[in-house]
Amino acid sequence: MEMKYKIRPMDFKNRSTNASVQSIRRSWVLRISTWVVAAGNVGLTLAQSPSYPSYPVVPASYALATTDSVPFATTFSSQTTLPNASYPSQNAIRNWAIDIENAIRNLDANRLPDIGNSRMRLEQAMSDLENFLATSPQHQANWLRFLTWNDLRSELQKENPAEDRLLQIEKNFRQNYLGLEMRPFTNVRDALTAYVHALEFSTNRQKAIESFSKLLKLLSEQLQLPGFDQDFANTREIGRAVALLSQGNQARDLVNAIRGRFGRANARVLVSSEFVGKRFARPVAEANPVNELILGTQLYGQSWLQGQVTPQLMDCNTHAALRLTLNGAFSSQNIGYNRSVKLHTQGFGNVAASETIALTEGGFVSLNDTSTDAALSSQINDIEHRLRLVRKIASKQAAKQKPQADAIAEGRLENRVRDQFHEKLALQLSEANQKLRTPDLPALARLGLTRPHRNTWSSPQYLALLWKLQDGDQLSAPASCPLVVEHTGVTVQMHESAVSNLIDPVLAGRLIKSEELDTLATQFGDALGKGLAKKKDDEPWSVTMASFHPVEIQLDNSLVTFRIRTNRLDKGDQSLKDPATIEVDYKVVLINGAIQLERQGDVKINFSGKLSRGVNAVILRSFLKRKFEDVFKPELLDQPLRISDRLPNELKDLYLSSVQVDDGWIQAHVQ
Repeated sequence: MEMKYKIRPMDFKNRSTNASVQSIRRSWVLRISTWVVAAGNVGLTLAQSPSYPSYPVVPASYALATTDSVPFATTFSSQTTLPNASYPSQNAIRNWAIDIENAIRNLDANRLPDIGNSRMRLEQAMSDLENFLATSPQHQANWLRFLTWNDLRSELQKENPAEDRLLQIEKNFRQNYLGLEMRPFTNVRDALTAYVHALEFSTNRQKAIESFSKLLKLLSEQLQLPGFDQDFANTREIGRAVALLSQGNQARDLVNAIRGRFGRANARVLVSSEFVGKRFARPVAEANPVNELILGTQLYGQSWLQGQVTPQLMDCNTHAALRLTLNGAFSSQNIGYNRSVKLHTQGFGNVAASETIALTEGGFVSLNDTSTDAALSSQINDIEHRLRLVRKIASKQAAKQKPQADAIAEGRLENRVRDQFHEKLALQLSEANQKLRTPDLPALARLGLTRPHRNTWSSPQYLALLWKLQDGDQLSAPASCPLVVEHTGVTVQMHESAVSNLIDPVLAGRLIKSEELDTLATQFGDALGKGLAKKKDDEPWSVTMASFHPVEIQLDNSLVTFRIRTNRLDKGDQSLKDPATIEVDYKVVLINGAIQLERQGDVKINFSGKLSRGVNAVILRSFLKRKFEDVFKPELLDQPLRISDRLPNELKDLYLSSVQVDDGWIQAHVQ
């Protein structure tokens, strides 16, 4: 006897996947979470300049605890945008011009930072820190000496505290030493930063307003230049103007509009649907015992399920979403007992299950749209009983009840799959999220960087992981990466704004002295420290970094340009009080799937100002060229960088197939 039922269309509502594939599904979710973490590591590999790694432990002389070293590049958030470039309309430019005119008319000295309030806030924060340190007398003196606390107190007692000196003290609070992430320390740092900004405007508030008026007029000209957001130097000046306006509490609407214009993700990973499908499709081969009571017949036996779980990317612009679908073939061999009658049965059919999972900022979540469906058919191969009459009656009764029995079995299978899946789902997603969870990053708080967030979107073609590094009033990417994205593999993109935005809070305006090179080497990497190390015959020297974008990376025309900008140079009795730029070009070269940066030409040293051609300038230019040629070697990396070295074991077979550098972006394609 045989009765067949057609498979029903899946409704994808409030159901769950088959229990026999729970372990497969769990493996799939964990593999996806492993890959997402790995994608962050790939982005980190490209984002990290070898010259600017993480900060170190505090020197032993201060008897402080050690730090947990954390790389600069982490995770960032962004708006969900498709991978294509966009440019401002003429209407947007016209609106900015109107905003600038309004801002000039509405400049108000009363909105400038109040020096009295800033001073009170700083004094309170300092008092709180002193009280906090007093609770650990064994470390109090070391901390106060490390923070140059007496110098800070002494400077604040002056009638006109020196902004430059206060800024250098503030930089002591921006180091990757264990403890500096605590609120009493960060409160002093933030209050000191605000006080320094207030000092800048306190001498002559009316003159400050006049300076802002000139700045806004210049900004109006910059915003109306053709391709203004594609010119590196112009974008830097726009960013500097935005930072100054923000510090002075002026033109907030204009500041927000410009930040919005330069507000795209500056680190992106695009995973192709082809890669997702090939990498994460998994076979299903499960065997389970049968123990069911259906219409008075107790069934015992064995069932088998063989099939495939495949992922499918979904179109969702608020978060990445993908649907896991199981298609499998079901079969069983059973023996049924009904009183004294024994039945030998065989079952077979199709099983389908589906559920959507979303990758949100908090990790993987189920959208609770699960669906299961089964189409079962069965046949009775034999009926055993010692009496022929009983066998005949049992055969007729079985044929009569078969449709109802098959429907019951099918419904139970779906219900069991649904119930068992939901019992396991929370645990499965929790395990995946443990792997995916962004670790605590106290180094960000120590350096004064806002903790970033990840954002995602998906389309039928790509799963996108987006990060945006844009703290405070910094500028990010003006548009999505314009480079062509491959339809296979994984594409990693980083915008040049990411580097400056990371380094600015730490190095902007910082005074670096030759006698601090041991600490410098520990905090910024051996390559930089060894290159700048003081030679035997060297005189003491110091460099004051530029107050805005002291370190830049420009990505254009197949070249990576490293640029270091300074405000002052001192060596022995020679001084140059005008800005200087150290610049070098590198070409990215692929060597058997590994990256190497090959220098193009010599290190260029450029001075500006009246003293740029004097004797001191010649001496300092020669000194800097010699120093930085040791840093920016002909081959920047000691060993070519291989992406697979940063990936977990299950992804070690991935390799870098191409790298492009243009229009402010570096793009790597991983196969």
